[in-house]
Amino acid sequence: MTASKESDACLFYKVSRLTEDSGIASDLSAIDLESEDDEEHGGCPVHDHAGQGGAQDADQFLCSLPQEIWIKIFAEFSPYELCEIGLTSKGFLNLTRDPSLWSELCLVGDAIAETSIVVHLISRCSQLNKISLTSRDDISDIILALSNSAHQLRQLDVKYCQPLTYTDLEDLATGCGMLESINLEGTGCLNGDGDTHEMEGSNKCHCGHSLSFSILFGQFKHLTDLNLFLCRNLHSKGLESIAEFCENLERLNIDEINYLSDDSINTFIDLRGKKMKMLWIDGESLSDESFGNFEKMMNLELLSISFADNMGSRGLISIAKLGKLEWLKLRRGAELDPIDFVTAFNLGKLKNLNSLDLSECSKIDDAGIISVAKHCPILGTLSLNWCWEITDVGLASIVNKCKYLINLNLCGVVRLLGDFLPSINKLLVGLQLLDLEQCPDVQLAVLEDLVRQNLDLVIKDYYGEQVTPGRKFSEILLDHPEITFISYDHEWDS
Repeated sequence: MTASKESDACLFYKVSRLTEDSGIASDLSAIDLESEDDEEHGGCPVHDHAGQGGAQDADQFLCSLPQEIWIKIFAEFSPYELCEIGLTSKGFLNLTRDPSLWSELCLVGDAIAETSIVVHLISRCSQLNKISLTSRDDISDIILALSNSAHQLRQLDVKYCQPLTYTDLEDLATGCGMLESINLEGTGCLNGDGDTHEMEGSNKCHCGHSLSFSILFGQFKHLTDLNLFLCRNLHSKGLESIAEFCENLERLNIDEINYLSDDSINTFIDLRGKKMKMLWIDGESLSDESFGNFEKMMNLELLSISFADNMGSRGLISIAKLGKLEWLKLRRGAELDPIDFVTAFNLGKLKNLNSLDLSECSKIDDAGIISVAKHCPILGTLSLNWCWEITDVGLASIVNKCKYLINLNLCGVVRLLGDFLPSINKLLVGLQLLDLEQCPDVQLAVLEDLVRQNLDLVIKDYYGEQVTPGRKFSEILLDHPEITFISYDHEWDS
């Protein structure tokens, strides 16, 4: 069999499977496979490779499919597969270029294609719905092509590229006004005056909002999701502009953006707080003047504060009133006292949390952890990295009350001895990861025994290396990979 005939045979098999799985078969029932109306395959996309004998039936079937059926079939293929199919014949090349098949694109790096090729591709993708661009240097050319052709674009990801210019964002607003999600992570956008507001140290930003790029987001009337992670050109007045003009915003990531003022955060909360569902923020420059108002964002489901250095009891209490929270990160709350955590979690409002990260909240102790265990019963992920005051007493409470834990991260919890560990496999049956890096007094033999009892459990030891069940079991496990645990007779008795 030649390569082309083998390709047709594979295509015929996949087409047959897809017609069964995707409900296309009902559309084929009316097609007469014995018809001679195709005039010797004049309109057949596989005419270039017409076969002999048994292959003729396959060719006849394929040639009998109308164009709309081919489009339905090709919709099940990936962009890479569409490119391969387009190489088999001119008919397939034309079919695979149908705009409806190119609703999503993902380009990583400049090496994948030259700018002219990418621009040409975008020019024929008139029904493009989603595009992701990462680490490209020609982003201005691509943005211009999108604004000219991709008027139905709903989601744009431009990550770790050269910053968009003010003009780029203007073009995007003009041509792609239907955008609902804009992700400029690590890319950002220049203001109308470029980088002139760039700050060093703790210098206060005096920039106004008239030249802020964020004003342009107001032209995206359907925008609900905005990611400006590491976009250092966003200043306080720019955030206030987002609050003023982005009326439908529900998700905002402004993490790793320093020097935003409490006033700008309060303005954002007052104007957009009630609609917000997810918020990622860098809290290094903030205080309880703004943290104390977070309770106004009563519909928040996710809240991440990377640096809560200046948060006090008022701010933590305010956050603890957010009853819809499912995911909470409060990192580096060094000024929070032990009693603050007890008071906050004892409010009982955070019962819906399934992920909690209190890493580097160095003053939290066993009393605070016991409150977490009591009032957050459905936790799936708990991170307490570098919380130095926690002991086995607090962790024992977590093991006994948080039955649904999947990930438990305890890196740098230096006072742990391992007394909470023996019952983990019985009480936390769904546990998949236990991180005990930099916990010097937890015995390796105890960890090896836990892994022996549950070979699916990943445990990291003091050095960050994955614990194995011990040398004497290694040969057994190599010969029998299906084994999931090893137990002794006395363990069954207990």
